[in-house]
Amino acid sequence: MEYRIRKAESGERYQIARTIAYSFEKDYSSITKDMDRFAKALESGIDVNRFIIAEQDDRMVGIIACADCTGRVVTPSKKDCRKHLGFFRGSIAFMVLKEEFIQPLTYPPTTGCIDIVGVLKESRGKGIAKALLKEAISTNPQYTEFVLNVTDINTSAIKLYESFGFVEYERVPYRFAKQAGFDAKIYMKYKKKEASLPFPL
Repeated sequence: MEYRIRKAESGERYQIARTIAYSFEKDYSSITKDMDRFAKALESGIDVNRFIIAEQDDRMVGIIACADCTGRVVTPSKKDCRKHLGFFRGSIAFMVLKEEFIQPLTYPPTTGCIDIVGVLKESRGKGIAKALLKEAISTNPQYTEFVLNVTDINTSAIKLYESFGFVEYERVPYRFAKQAGFDAKIYMKYKKKEASLPFPL
């Protein structure tokens, strides 16, 4: 089936949050099995203007978003996490999301950070993540380089990023490795080449 890539619109905050929740259901299921509630906890913190979405049959099936030194793509609220997930689970959710999204970025203004790439499980293997990445790079001319991080066990994502020209520049052991199920985060960088396309054909 065909899909289309486009900028997110202002009224799509919950759909974006839900796509994030279900794209990373395996990661967040230790906090809650109810991904709709998790999406509600995320909703208010979504910066819609930073998101590009993949749509199939009028349904959002994938998302990508770039952050930079001026702000992140999701700014979770402790209040909303506790409201929708309960005090205990909400507190844990906020701690996890804070670790991932809230810390300010110290990169220069010319560096875009691909904060999140997600595709729903049933829509994977159709080139959607590749199309989203291509769109994010080509529609952000203000950035001369892009950075991202990926877990060391996500080999399919690593291969995708490498195919675009991303190279590893740092590997950081994850302090909650036993709970998370991976050992390290791999940080990768891509530099646009002058007088050439910012991605391989």
